[in-house]
Amino acid sequence: MMTTNFVAVVVVCLLAACGSGTKKADATAKAVPLICTGDLSQALSELQSAYPPLRHHIEAGPLYQTLEQRLGAPRSCARSVQGRALRLAYEFPHNGTLVAQIDPRIEFSEQRVTLQGLEEAEAKSLLQAAETNAFGATGCGLNWERPVTEEPGTFGGSSEVVYRGDACNCQARVVYDGEKVIGVVLRSA
Repeated sequence: MMTTNFVAVVVVCLLAACGSGTKKADATAKAVPLICTGDLSQALSELQSAYPPLRHHIEAGPLYQTLEQRLGAPRSCARSVQGRALRLAYEFPHNGTLVAQIDPRIEFSEQRVTLQGLEEAEAKSLLQAAETNAFGATGCGLNWERPVTEEPGTFGGSSEVVYRGDACNCQARVVYDGEKVIGVVLRSA
């Protein structure tokens, strides 16, 4: 009888050890940092030094976090310099994207997200969180009560509902394809 109990305890301990090893491996796999490809060595030193804090800010922000929660970890990250702007582009599963750009010289910043399945109220709430994340508790003065619809939008057949601010040419956009929300944009200059 004691041998049977001993064997049962050993089996339970082995199963527990195997299970915890799997969880540890999964946690380790998630801890592997995403590598952003692209060479910034020819960029102005101002942009090279702006890259680490920009990447950290984007990845800790509500737009990136929402994409990751809904779609999973990004499949790729690319960094580049276009003109005098630093650009980070993330690709997520299911055609989700986040493209962030800054040009410190003209104080320009933009975050553009493509994400299917957002409801209108959810998109607006996400943009409000992004505004707070980018500009602090008081935001940048966006008027969330008086949007303007612009047609055509950035993509053929799309339209954009634009919320404008009174500070730093700030604006938030909800991008539609017909009646469906397909993305959001937060920019300032």
